[in-house]
Amino acid sequence: MTRIILVTNASHDAPTEYLDSWFGKIVDLVKNSKDTKIVELNKEKANREMLTKIIEEENPQLVVFNGHGNESIITGHNHDVLIRCDDNEYLLKDKIVHSMACESAKKLGPKCIEIGTKSFIGYKEKFNLVHMNQKSKFEQINDQVARFFLEPAYEAIIALVEGSTTGEAFDRSQEMYKENLTVLLTSNNTEYNTVLASRLFHNYKHQICLGNQSASFSK
Repeated sequence: MTRIILVTNASHDAPTEYLDSWFGKIVDLVKNSKDTKIVELNKEKANREMLTKIIEEENPQLVVFNGHGNESIITGHNHDVLIRCDDNEYLLKDKIVHSMACESAKKLGPKCIEIGTKSFIGYKEKFNLVHMNQKSKFEQINDQVARFFLEPAYEAIIALVEGSTTGEAFDRSQEMYKENLTVLLTSNNTEYNTVLASRLFHNYKHQICLGNQSASFSK
């Protein structure tokens, strides 16, 4: 039986393009895996109709949202609403969710857990992403400023793919946040140890893992 990851990559502006590019590292990680399949809904395909169709047909165990949102919604391409609180969050029942959408762990996350989502890793406030506004995927992946913000966030997904529980994946992500904060705070670059450090600390502080901490991305 194959493990299935469903990911929505909104990819319609600079922040979501960066999320899309960095998720490529996860794709590379499982490329040669015989037991893991990734279904990607990129750009125009990151819409509510396609999301519903794929969840019903493929029944993914892990759902990753790379897009915008607020405390009640997660959006896809051009801000099409994918999941709305008190509407269609039932689609995420029995699944592990990793959401990069701002504030989505504040109200939507707890509601998902209430209706049966196994675990929800996300941010209860805005997710800060500082970057150098690179254009190509290669340049975005090698953006050394964006790296401070995106490596810790995606470390949780890497940990899940490698077999960690959601609690362990969250801890790994938090540890990487702390490591990156140490680098920034001890830097001689004033912008690094002030502006970047404060924005990264915000992400570290507001990342949470809801639900069953022992859940895992199993077959």
